[in-house]
Amino acid sequence: MKLIPFFAVCLLWCCFACTSQSTHQAKKLSDTLAVITEKDLIPEGTAYDPLTKQVFVSSTYKRKIVAIREDGTYYDFVKEAENDLWSTIGMEVDTVRKKLWVISAKSKYVLVSRIPTPPPEWQSKLICYSLPSGTLEASYLLPPDFGKAFLNDLTVAHDGSVYATESVGNVVYVLPNGASEIKKFLSPVVGYTFLNGLTFSPDNSTLFVASTEGILAVDMKTRAYKPLRADSLIRTGTCDGLAFYRNSLIGHQSKIVTRFYLNERMDSIIRAEVLDDNNLNSSTTGEIGGEWYYYIANSQIRSGIDYSTMRIKPLDSLQNIIIKRKKL
Repeated sequence: MKLIPFFAVCLLWCCFACTSQSTHQAKKLSDTLAVITEKDLIPEGTAYDPLTKQVFVSSTYKRKIVAIREDGTYYDFVKEAENDLWSTIGMEVDTVRKKLWVISAKSKYVLVSRIPTPPPEWQSKLICYSLPSGTLEASYLLPPDFGKAFLNDLTVAHDGSVYATESVGNVVYVLPNGASEIKKFLSPVVGYTFLNGLTFSPDNSTLFVASTEGILAVDMKTRAYKPLRADSLIRTGTCDGLAFYRNSLIGHQSKIVTRFYLNERMDSIIRAEVLDDNNLNSSTTGEIGGEWYYYIANSQIRSGIDYSTMRIKPLDSLQNIIIKRKKL
């Protein structure tokens, strides 16, 4: 009779241990939204649609766009090279007008794609898809007379205008809402190189732009720009994607994802917090979705390509693509 309580205690302990382990595993698994088994995807850009709660991921090598559902399953939202799609890079959803804006570019010196694109090299275009259908609405080619140019990332203003960074000439371009031509908004940005990620403040009065030397704050009325002040121990340069969340900026620096907290005037970084530095492999961009941050953990945009031959490496040397999520 005395053995019964003993077995009962053992059973309860086992149940507790199993429950605790399951909870731990569930928490660990919740950090991953999806595992994409197309190792040669070489993703770069991300976007989030709050209506369908899907995350979009662009592919530089396969020249397509992948959509990931809430449950982690995924499908081709835009098929490979459909409608003369080149390598896809920066993306963003215009939630008001239900559109997905995408940068599509080609350059044998920067991008490697499975289906080669015909010359001329160094061409970029802004492409607009309707949501949720994925129907192509429009395509806007960056004028050839702008010279050698490589559009990299984009963001959408409240009025529907699309702003994009150009990393070769260090220019910010704009496609005004309703316009048919891309125009120069800020050119050139002197003293700062390889403009990349960009995002707006909530009221759209300031445009934040990442560069090799640091993060710039651009006054949208005067077009004056200056770097965000920060302690010398806070490294703000070489950010890829930028996202704004509750008076802070989230930036990717290849092997680290950092949240930069701003002061009230949003002209200085007062502290930085590492969101993720766990086995990241060229983590390029991410996007806010509610209170979650969705991002590419291992684009392999550097490690997956042999830049001496400009060819992608064999599949057995590549990784499955991990799309992670972080509760903010």
